[in-house]
Formats: sequence, C-alpha cells, structure tokens
Amino acid sequence: MRTALKNKQKLKYALYHERQEIYQTDSEGNIVYTEVDGERVPVLEGYSEHFYDKPVDFIGNIMPVGSESYARGNVAIYRAYGIDISAYDALILMNRGELPITESSLIWEWHEPKTRITDDYFISDSDHDVISDEETDGVQPSAGDMEVWDETTADWIVKRVASTQNITLYLLSRMNSNNDQT
Repeated sequence: MRTALKNKQKLKYALYHERQEIYQTDSEGNIVYTEVDGERVPVLEGYSEHFYDKPVDFIGNIMPVGSESYARGNVAIYRAYGIDISAYDALILMNRGELPITESSLIWEWHEPKTRITDDYFISDSDHDVISDEETDGVQPSAGDMEVWDETTADWIVKRVASTQNITLYLLSRMNSNNDQT
C-alpha cells in the first residue's frame, strides 16, 4: 500500500534530543552546591528542560481519529497493529522508513516553529553530568547561543509509533488546547 501524494500537506517535525536538569545558580551565575554524604552535589532547581532538534520539513497527512475519511479507508490498518487508537487525537500514515520520527517528536501543522531564549540551562558532558568546576574555573558555561525550539508552538506530539511491513503509523495528541488552528 502506498500513501497518496495528493492527500499530503507540508508539515514539520522535530526529533526529541534530550532532557536536561536545571540547577540553581547564585547571582554571579555559578551553580549552587550542597554537601551530601561528604560529596559535593549541585542543587536542582526542581524542573528540567526538554530539547528538540531543528524542525525539518516533510509532507504527510494528519487525519483526526474520528474522521469519516479515516474510518472508510483505514479501519483494517489499525486493527493490524492491535492498538486502541481512541486514546489519540490524530494519526499520520507514512511509507515505512520514510521518516525518522520517534515517540516524543513534535509536529507542526498550523503554526511555525519558534525558538525561545533561555539562560536557564547549562552545557553538560555526554553523560549529562554538569561539567566540573575544574573544567570551567567554577563558572558553568551557558549554552546561550544554542537554538532552543519552543515546544509550546508545536501542534502535535507523537505518542506512539508502530510499523507493519510497508506502513508506519504515528499516533498523535494535541500539544495545547489553546493552540488554535490558523
């Protein structure tokens, strides 16, 4: 089965990159530390930031789960997956291997992706540990010039991905009920 090009529209996706803990800082921008069992540990702010790769254009068709066109043509497809799709708002059907989209990826249908400015996160090493004071002379470097994509501008989040021999099904949920279609 092939997905028809005439039914597709221009969309964007961003792959989930990482989650990074946010640490408390003092007035000079240094991370605040506390001692736990004789070990110096950074103090968590109490929340984390989620980072996404730069959005990429693609063409696809987002179908509301309850739509008539969905019901007519695709009942057999979701049965093949053994998935109860009633918990999701919409879906995308694509040829298998056409997109690298994974669970937690973002999709933009009506809005344009925007970046946000933040000083609240810090560069970490590949193990997601805070870079040591010795490496930075006590000052944690800010990733201020890194592009941070604002997930609140996305229209959809991918909640589940399932594949058959020829088709990949992406099940979506609305990101923000205040994020009206334009």
